[in-house]
Amino acid sequence: MMTQYTPPPVVRSLLADPRPVVLFGAGDIGVLAHHVLTRLGVAVTCFADGRVSKQGTVLRGLPVRSVADLAELADEAYVFLCGNYLKTMTDRVRGAGFTRIQDCVDLLDGFDFSDSGADTGMSPVLMERKAALHKRETRKDREHAEDTLILKYLDVVVTEACSMKCQDCSNLMQYYTKPRHSDLDLLESAVDRIMDSVDGIYEFRVLGGEPFVNPRVHRVIEKLTAYEVVEKVVVYTNGTIVPRGANLECLRDEKVVVEITNYGEHSKKLDALEETLTAEGVTHFSKIPVWTDSGRIRYVERSAEVLDDMFRNCCVNDIVTLLNGKLYRCPFSANAHNLKAVPDAPDDVIDLTGDLSGTELREQIRALYARDTHLTACGSCAGRDYRTPQIEPAIQTRRPLPLTVVG
Repeated sequence: MMTQYTPPPVVRSLLADPRPVVLFGAGDIGVLAHHVLTRLGVAVTCFADGRVSKQGTVLRGLPVRSVADLAELADEAYVFLCGNYLKTMTDRVRGAGFTRIQDCVDLLDGFDFSDSGADTGMSPVLMERKAALHKRETRKDREHAEDTLILKYLDVVVTEACSMKCQDCSNLMQYYTKPRHSDLDLLESAVDRIMDSVDGIYEFRVLGGEPFVNPRVHRVIEKLTAYEVVEKVVVYTNGTIVPRGANLECLRDEKVVVEITNYGEHSKKLDALEETLTAEGVTHFSKIPVWTDSGRIRYVERSAEVLDDMFRNCCVNDIVTLLNGKLYRCPFSANAHNLKAVPDAPDDVIDLTGDLSGTELREQIRALYARDTHLTACGSCAGRDYRTPQIEPAIQTRRPLPLTVVG
């Protein structure tokens, strides 16, 4: 059960003095904000979104417009930032003349979503997770001012092997010809030193490949859940394997969430997996994925300005990835370097295969995590933002895709 929920002051203001309400962000946070405001009796005027593909559509019975088209509302409207790129969104909304701007933390935090699934199309676990991640994002400015180093996400790759072979996998599994499981001694040593060098991590993300392909993935999950300063350990699986024994038992920890990607006919064990997790009391949810055309290694000549813009708008630029004892800024960079498909870039990688630790490691992590200019791997990526075309997910290939090794 959720703690007692108290509507934030902005809701009381809007009920006493109704004004236009714009929800900037026509995604999951926007859906949740609309659901909560409607439940509380606040009328929403419209959605807004920076993605051209969203503009002109209808969401929950309301039009989705561009911010530039809402100038007539700027003097009186309230704008709720329904997304996690808060600085970029704030700059865009202020640039359009709006002054009544706020995030959705107080609106969503503590709301009881247990009976909201039918209206939102999301499970209570997913809704609470979305609200928590939005809250986490708003802490960044304060943490920066306090010289605190807290990572939002840390991918921990436990295997290069996958039970599927998707030709457009954005983590580049389709290029591995001889995938290996991660060296767990090296992985644990690297994680220990990272944890000694940062002030906290909101979420570990355990993935591969398919993490349950690794018969010892439980060893990693048990280690990650033991850190007190970590809030969540999310295990990403494709619904093809039902874990047994220790790989199942470790999932009962209250910090663990199993996120199942539903690939339809390819997720052959989805029903059995969900039944098992439910029976074992494991927190989990499934989602149908939306893929963009960003899963190929293709070098394209582009200016530094274009690449920097790609990087700043990338949907995974708030992730660091630990792969085979090295820390990278994003999963594409991690796997492209691991495959030797892009040139060596020492500034893009923190090498933990040696004894790097302490203050030196902390400063290297801070520099990598705070970076806002493109990575070498960006030159071979099509981008992962609102401008990247969507494609059909999980098209299978029989053989690994051909790859040109650099150097």
